[in-house]
Amino acid sequence: MDLESLSAITGGIVFLIGVCVVLPLTIVWLVNKRKNHEIDKKTEILMALMEKKPNIDPAEVLNKLNMSQETNNKTLKQKLLENLYGGLMMTLMGLVILVLHLMGMVSFGSKAIGLFCGGVIMAIGLAFLIYYFVSKRVLRNELEAEEKRIAEQKISE
Repeated sequence: MDLESLSAITGGIVFLIGVCVVLPLTIVWLVNKRKNHEIDKKTEILMALMEKKPNIDPAEVLNKLNMSQETNNKTLKQKLLENLYGGLMMTLMGLVILVLHLMGMVSFGSKAIGLFCGGVIMAIGLAFLIYYFVSKRVLRNELEAEEKRIAEQKISE
């Protein structure tokens, strides 16, 4: 085994570790940090209100804070569309990696490593696409009810 192939294999392994380990851990850390920040802000608001008005009901304030947060949540349709977008992007990225590797423009060391990387990314994208279409079919009634509720809210406003 020569130095060049060893370097290419090491680069592929570092890439896979970065994508499969470091990236998910970073995402989980950021999500938890955001949730903790939201909890700290709610606590700060509640404490300030209780200092100014000691007879205020904390449960009512928390309910109002949670209700304002719920209005910012994404609808079911938006979540499904995000899955569609993610599926399309991952599938295209995997396809591009496969094509570029087969054309020799990108090298992951050996053909097998390049095909594996592109294939895995493309498979993840296809899984998102399958999830989107199955969810759309299964949640058809919920989507229609949500659209009616949103239309009623717009009319009442």
